[in-house]
Order: sequence, then C-alpha cells, then structure tokens
Amino acid sequence: MRKFISGIAVLSACIALSASSVAYTGDNVLTGVKPEGALAQAAKKEGKVSIQPLKDASVETSAMCLWEHNGSTTENCWLFDKNGEQEIVDYINGIEISDEVKDFDTDSLDGSIYGIGIGSSDGWIRFAWCDGYAFLEDGSVYKADIDFSRIKSSYSWQDKDKMPLASFPNMYYIAKKDGKWNQRFLEKSKKLKSNGLKVTAKKFDGTKLVVKLKNKTKKELCYGEGFSLQVKLDGSWYCIPAKDDMCFIDIANIMKAGKDTKKTYDLSAYGGLPSGKYRIVIDGASAAFNV
Repeated sequence: MRKFISGIAVLSACIALSASSVAYTGDNVLTGVKPEGALAQAAKKEGKVSIQPLKDASVETSAMCLWEHNGSTTENCWLFDKNGEQEIVDYINGIEISDEVKDFDTDSLDGSIYGIGIGSSDGWIRFAWCDGYAFLEDGSVYKADIDFSRIKSSYSWQDKDKMPLASFPNMYYIAKKDGKWNQRFLEKSKKLKSNGLKVTAKKFDGTKLVVKLKNKTKKELCYGEGFSLQVKLDGSWYCIPAKDDMCFIDIANIMKAGKDTKKTYDLSAYGGLPSGKYRIVIDGASAAFNV
C-alpha cells in the first residue's frame, strides 16, 4: 500500500466515480452551453487558447478535487459528479489564456489561492490559481480569468478537510521568490513530538541526506518511511512544499531498544533548495543540516 503526500493524499480513495452520478439536465451553469466542450472548441477555432490546464482530464474515471487557501486556513473537497466535472473541465479549458508570464512576482498576489486536481490516463493533473494567474505543474505562469467563486458555489463538493499549505498544488512555485523562500506562503511548523526516535544528520550531497536513527527508549519503537522538510527563517521553522508529488510505502520499521541505524533519504522531490538551514522531520523527530 502506498501513502501519497502533497495534494493527492486521498486520491486513491476517491479515484473511482459512483455509478449514481447526477444526470445532466440543463445548460452548463458556468458557461451556458451543453457540456460537450463547445466553449473550448470555439475558443480554439478563434485561436484564443494557448494552453488548456485540464486538457487530458478523465472525468469518467476520476473524482475532482478543489483546494482553497484563504490566507489563514487551507482546505480541500471533492466532486463525485462526472457531469459537473465535465462542465468545469470545459469551462477552464475554454478560457482565453495569455502567453506565459515571465519573471512573475508572487508578492503581488492578493486574495484566496485555489487549486483544481483531476485524474488523467497518465496520472494526475493539477494547477493553482490566484488573482488572475494560473500556476502549472511545470512552473509556468499564465494570465487566466477563472471564476472560482462560481465553481465553488455551483456544485455539491463533499468530504471537506483541512490540509497543510505545503501540500497545496504547485505551491513550490508560489512560495519561492528570486530563489528564496517567501514566508508569506509558508506555514510555521507545529511543535514536534518524538516517540523516542532521535535523528542526527550525517551527510548531505545536494540531493541525498544520510542520517543516523537511534531508539532512545527501553522498548521497541517503529517509524515510517515518510518524511518532510522544514526551513528556518527569522528564527522559526517553516514547512516547505515539495516540487514533485511524493509517495511512501506505508510500512512500519521496527527498531529495538537502544539500537541505531543509518538511512539515506532522497530529497530530489524538493528541487533545488535555496541556501539556508533545514531540518528533516521523521515521525516527530528532526535533524538539522545546512544547504
């Protein structure tokens, strides 16, 4: 069994759509057209669409996830209606999108940040949007006027849940400015609590971190394969987003009382880390290292 991190934490539980999806009975509530891609096709004929963020979406086989960060809390929810999903896909793919915006300053962003995610034949498509700008998975930024308030209010989104800001789609590209982390788009770390595991950083070569794990207790303990990274800014630790989705085998590693072991963690999913002090967090235990 695999445990997914970032914005797809519950994708495996929601990937299959219910056979009882609501039947389509009227015009697209977002565009006023039938949900057959008419708007997207018309826009393409007029040469207005340079990219389509949800081009390869598979509404027949995937639920759709909606994320929102309102400046203080971050939540996601799910849509299990394939007809509603198709309406949203057609609407977003039919929007006129500008040429790529270069050297974009994320400090200018204002208002809530939204994200959409849906499965495709090749995996998972997702993008983030804020204040008229769409942030795609390859780091490109485009001007796009998307009415997320209508997307949010026009459909029966379910299973709302809070989530870490670091897990927001493509937050890696929003939270980095001029090669440095932007505290405005990072959350402070909560107080860590270890179950008796001690972690010591031994060696970092730019992508892989070697650590020593030690059981400080007088009984067996277990730890998982998962980990996360934090950066220290102005005296506080902040959780940072990964550049790529991460998944870990959901198993428990057993360590006997007083024993220790060395383990290597691949940090390449975090992309190029700006210079600074970081720490790896493993089951509530941490070890600091410099980049």
